[in-house]
Amino acid sequence: MHQDFIEVQPRERLGKNANRRLREQGYIPGIVYGGDRGPVPIAIKERDVWDMLHAETGENTVRLLKLAGTDKQRHVMVKDYQMDPVSRKLIHADFMRVDVEQIVEVSVPIEIKGTAYGVKNEGGMLDLIKREIELKAKVLEIPKVIEIDVSGLHLNDSIRVKDINVENVEFVDAPDTVIVKVEPIKTHDLEVSEEEEVEPELISKGKKEEE
Repeated sequence: MHQDFIEVQPRERLGKNANRRLREQGYIPGIVYGGDRGPVPIAIKERDVWDMLHAETGENTVRLLKLAGTDKQRHVMVKDYQMDPVSRKLIHADFMRVDVEQIVEVSVPIEIKGTAYGVKNEGGMLDLIKREIELKAKVLEIPKVIEIDVSGLHLNDSIRVKDINVENVEFVDAPDTVIVKVEPIKTHDLEVSEEEEVEPELISKGKKEEE
């Protein structure tokens, strides 16, 4: 877990002009809300928000924000953000206060490990049905990904939610929910109708007559 805090500035002036000046200095306007306090407007460096969004834990990243010139600090997650459609730069961010002991419900991506036996040796095809899984965990214990080893799967085998064991995590999806399975590759015989067989022949004859 990243231990350093991110220093943010109190945002006393609101409005488009004030926000434009912030962006010229490399900051963007933001707001911190949730928990037992009202919303607090802040100014935060754009690169610090990018770093949060592009961390290994993605949008589930938790960071400690410290208000400059004070002892006030809170753990937060990025709840929402806005980007300029032309420049692709961040222009605003919303942060939700979180208690490090709080259990939250989030979506975590699934990462497949290995090559299934049924794919390698039995002519099967791996079908990843769920690319993310819903889970509950304390905010500092949210895994960046859920790794699933499929190397032992034979043809028609599957892995369900109940087959996954991750420490300090409770899965929200039903236990029998299929995440990934190995299916036979289905081939379809293409039947050519009589009309399709005859048509090229007629065209060929027509060309010969014209010649």
